[in-house]
Amino acid sequence: MLNGDLTARIARSLQEEFNQKKFDINVLHDHRQNESDLTDKAGKLRSWFGPKPKPEFETLLSDLDIAIVSRSDNKVYALIEIEETTDKPKVILGDVFAALLGSGIAFQGNYDFKVGEYTTLIVMVADKNESHSKRLIFLNEQIAILKEKLITPNAKIKRIIVVSYKDEAELKDRLMPQVYEAIG
Repeated sequence: MLNGDLTARIARSLQEEFNQKKFDINVLHDHRQNESDLTDKAGKLRSWFGPKPKPEFETLLSDLDIAIVSRSDNKVYALIEIEETTDKPKVILGDVFAALLGSGIAFQGNYDFKVGEYTTLIVMVADKNESHSKRLIFLNEQIAILKEKLITPNAKIKRIIVVSYKDEAELKDRLMPQVYEAIG
C-alpha cells in the first residue's frame, strides 16, 4: 500500500457518509488516490504562520491530511492527521504543534477557513501491537497543558485528541465517534 492510500480511503469514506446524511460538510484531504477523487476536495491542506503564506513556503509549518469543513461558513470542525506507519512521540508532537502554532489553515490557496473553539484536532497513530497506550495518555495530558500556554491563532482549537489504531477497521471505528463529536 502506498503512503497516503489509507488516508485517501478514509477521507472518501467520510465524505460519502456525510453526503448520505445530507450534512452541509466538505471533507478536504491531502492525498488523492485516483481520478474519482474530486480535485476541488483533494489538494494541499496546510498550517502556516504570519499574515499569509509566501509563495516559497517559508512560513509553512505542516501539511495536514483531512479537514472537516462547513460548506456554509468555512468553519473547520475537525483537522485530522493520520500517521499510517508510526506512533513515535516526536512525530505526534510535530503533528500537534505544527498545527497549533499556525495562524490559519489553507487549502489550495484559500485562506478563508476559520479555526476556533469549535475545532478539534485529531491525530490517529498506527500502533499495530497497541503497546504504547501509557505513552499516549501521557502525551495527551502534556499536550493539553502546553496548548494553554500558546497564544497563536490556531491555539484556539478546543480539543486535541491523539488515538492509536492497529488496522484500518479500528481506525474507522475510533475516528468516526471523534468526528461526529467534533461536528456536534
